[in-house]
Amino acid sequence: MTESALSIEKLKPKFSLENINPTNDIQWSSLLPVAKSSFDYFTQANNHQQVMVCQGPSFFNLHSVLADFAQDLNIEQQAYALIFNPIQAQRPYCVELTQEGQKAFEQAMQQIEDLLNKDFGSELLAKEFGEELVFIEESQANSLSKILERLNQAQVSEQVLTLVKQLFEYLVELPSFSTIQNFYKTWLSKPTLNYCHEFTRTTIFGQYLAQAATNSAELVEVNLGAIHHSASGILVINAEDILAEAKLWFELKACLATSILSWDKLQGDKISSQPQNLSINTKLVLIGNANAIADLYELDPAIRSLGLLETELPLEVEATSNNIDLYLSHINGELEKLELSSLTAELYECVLNYGAKLCEHQQYLSLDVQELIAPLQSLALNQFKANSQGFNQALELLSNNVNNQQKFSDLSYRDKQTNICLSGEQVGQINGLSVIDFTGLGLSFGEPIRITANVFQGDGDFNDIERKAELAGNVHAKSMMIIHGFLNQLFATEHHFPYSGNVVFEQSYHEIDGDSASLASALALLSAISKLPIQQNTAVTGALDQKGNVLAVGGINEKIEGYFRVARIVNSQQPISVVIPEANLNQLNLSQEVLSAVENKQLSIFVVSTIHQAIPYLFKQPAGELLDEESVYGKIYKLINLPNDDPSLIRWLLRKISDLFKF
Repeated sequence: MTESALSIEKLKPKFSLENINPTNDIQWSSLLPVAKSSFDYFTQANNHQQVMVCQGPSFFNLHSVLADFAQDLNIEQQAYALIFNPIQAQRPYCVELTQEGQKAFEQAMQQIEDLLNKDFGSELLAKEFGEELVFIEESQANSLSKILERLNQAQVSEQVLTLVKQLFEYLVELPSFSTIQNFYKTWLSKPTLNYCHEFTRTTIFGQYLAQAATNSAELVEVNLGAIHHSASGILVINAEDILAEAKLWFELKACLATSILSWDKLQGDKISSQPQNLSINTKLVLIGNANAIADLYELDPAIRSLGLLETELPLEVEATSNNIDLYLSHINGELEKLELSSLTAELYECVLNYGAKLCEHQQYLSLDVQELIAPLQSLALNQFKANSQGFNQALELLSNNVNNQQKFSDLSYRDKQTNICLSGEQVGQINGLSVIDFTGLGLSFGEPIRITANVFQGDGDFNDIERKAELAGNVHAKSMMIIHGFLNQLFATEHHFPYSGNVVFEQSYHEIDGDSASLASALALLSAISKLPIQQNTAVTGALDQKGNVLAVGGINEKIEGYFRVARIVNSQQPISVVIPEANLNQLNLSQEVLSAVENKQLSIFVVSTIHQAIPYLFKQPAGELLDEESVYGKIYKLINLPNDDPSLIRWLLRKISDLFKF
């Protein structure tokens, strides 16, 4: 029957490496074209949407992704200035400037400082300032006119010209003057993304650093926040940080909704200075994983009122020739940032194989680049050869750091504390395949699990011992009910099913869930009912529906590799086999050790799409027809459909009648 086993070509992905010429460039924009397109649309000047939500798996460094998206971002920088208000010291002016206007304004302020510190000794001219007369030296007046003229040539607004003139006239009358820097503050909005790495009032809105006296003739010292530097730019905030400071989020949202920042939001106690409001045109990018984004939407269902653009980063990318080139180029770019050597041609295939294994699909590559970089770093650090052998050594070295649970499991098989049978045949016993997952550190790994079934006369109820012992989840319970439905529709459509049974996962002491053992459990029950033995060197995995179709399961590679590993631990010398769902063909990506075993006929892998196809591999005879008494189904059907005068049926009826009277 090994003739129908899968060939090696179907057990691993195959990539076209012709015309591959990777560069050393980061390629997020090309690998994530949909997200890049959304980002470009969001950042257009004529797009009035204020918030973009970028959701990605936790393994993404979303800052790095957005930084690559923003490489060609063209945001016109806007300058801003706080200027001391001589008329109302606690109410400084807040004005907008162009980038060129800022340079001209700062130059004018320096010229005014020089002018005020210079001794002219000439005739005084009376100038009106509010309701008072201010006396300015004639030569100073001429110099001020030249300063204002140069500002006017820089196309500074009339408001700024007036404020500069007003400030100069005020400073002339001060009894002492030190520096002009205490009377104004300018800043530029960032031309690219502004990342908020800590979502606090100080980092978002800024902070008053020193409190000026009530009658002070200077500006209050202030530390600007991210919103000031993003007043006409893009601010990036992590959704998880927002969830930790919900009140602050609603204050920020109010600023975005009104396009106005009030300076009373700055951190500080007993603020005596309140500059004029700042007009903002900030765009906000919210980043985070699915859980964080879902919690944010729950926190603020009205977030869409700001005009929301949403985009989601995928887990993987299709392994086309073009994408493979981009993928390898991106890995080279990440290696270059770490000052490591680029990939050699000998590493291309093993890196791509590992990328496909991470996403469990032969035609896709995982975008968890950091998981791929880790073995390459280990390879360089330990000076392994830059080929597939060295890459596998690096993987093994990394796995040995966090596989204590697997070592403990393997020891239990080696010491025969965990009972597993890999030879001969048994009635009502089968080897299923499971994957053990852990929270925190620890790699998931596969191992076989012995499943047994007992049947006895009853009312057709099949008990799931795991569920009754509260060691199984709801999905597992559902799978057992599906098995019950399948057996009844196949064998007992006209009357009750006269047998009951128990199904047990032997030596399973932790909670289990999932339906991947339902095919194995159904086969164990068929064996127990028919009294036909099951081949113990063959393990089975697959989910089952009520019509007998075999459905795909997760962790298929770990399951096969785990079964092969345990078989070698218990010194099983005879060939072993595995039956898997046909739907899992695209997920196969097995280790070189397992592939060698397949090539040497020590391991055979079969695929099935129905339970009827699986039966011959386990029972060494076909499922057959219900009326064929020599087949598996025929033997069971005969037992189910006993003659009316059969003693066992009579005993069953008498027991039922007795139970009714007792009730």
